[in-house]
Amino acid sequence: MHFLFMKSNLQFPRRSGHDVHCYSMMRELASLGHSISLISDAPVSDQAIAGVECIHRQTFDEYGPVDGVVTLSKLQQRFRSYWGVPGRNIAVLADASRRWEADVVVVVGLDVLPYLSGVESAIRVWYAADEWFLHHMSQVFPTKPATWGEGKAALVKGLYERVYASCVDRVWVVSDRDARAVRWVMGTAVDVAPNGVDFDHYRRVENVAIDQQPKSCVFWGRLDFGPNIDAIEWFCEHVWRDVAAQTPGAVFNVFGFAPSEKVRALADQYGFILTPDLPDIRAEITKNQVVVLPFVSGAGIKNKLLEAAALSMPIVASPRVVDGLRLGDHNPLIVAKRTSQWGETLRSLWSEDASRQQLGQRAREWVASEYSWRQAAEKVLRPLQGEVKSR
Repeated sequence: MHFLFMKSNLQFPRRSGHDVHCYSMMRELASLGHSISLISDAPVSDQAIAGVECIHRQTFDEYGPVDGVVTLSKLQQRFRSYWGVPGRNIAVLADASRRWEADVVVVVGLDVLPYLSGVESAIRVWYAADEWFLHHMSQVFPTKPATWGEGKAALVKGLYERVYASCVDRVWVVSDRDARAVRWVMGTAVDVAPNGVDFDHYRRVENVAIDQQPKSCVFWGRLDFGPNIDAIEWFCEHVWRDVAAQTPGAVFNVFGFAPSEKVRALADQYGFILTPDLPDIRAEITKNQVVVLPFVSGAGIKNKLLEAAALSMPIVASPRVVDGLRLGDHNPLIVAKRTSQWGETLRSLWSEDASRQQLGQRAREWVASEYSWRQAAEKVLRPLQGEVKSR
């Protein structure tokens, strides 16, 4: 099959989950013998698509003239304007899908649904990864008025998805929970394609233990992303304040792109070490003894969980992190179900080298067997092959 991917900006270094799963899915589909083309708003560097040979690779501005205007409903037009999607770009994607004879058009990101409204000659896929009504509702905490605005954002995103549902043939998400939300909000066909991880890229450097910082834990991710901010805030308020007071020398490191003012304020208030915008954090992660994933909002499978497991890092996580995971018999991480369990588990792991090593080994064995990009690609291919044959 010929896949035409559309993403506004495919960045390198990969700063977001959308960058990771767009590139990874393209690369895996190409390795399975499928053809890949890519169109984008901004130029895409060779590094950003390393290992992916594109038949066509253009920006919307580089594409030649197109005829015709795509007709939208009033609500579709309002959302197109809301996201700032140029009408010409919608026509360009429709024209490119015909001229380049794409079997499947995959749009990646949140603001991309208007682009599918003109595509008629190919199967139309929205690679949402997360369902956005659920994403925002998960960040509403009744006792925190500052979070109530997320409820309005959820309604806006839900209406947006519903308005463009007729332009989408299939939606790709990363978890069963997101899939249920898509069916409820959009009523469209949905495929669950859990994120994978690049096992060669995320491989622990040998003998790194001699460089690890004692009594250290680490968190990373985009630091302007709501669930990541919620996780850091909860951990600081409910865990780190007491752990730091009771454990002299304890260190909490946070890495990530674009830290918000709230994250910077939390670093000042609770004394964790904030290091922003490193292009490659693998070595820095493995200098820490434990990975903490204290999520209290959001859904889906966290890339950082898979990356930490591939790096053979011991992981302590909240129950939300393991919701929907295929854990099998591996016991790859410790789930802290009570606030007090967080501190107890951290102090125990900091004092037991063998326990940390065994937990990290189980984590890598688990992720290697359960979460590869090959498995994700094969899951989305099965229903597509039947649809392409029927056209």
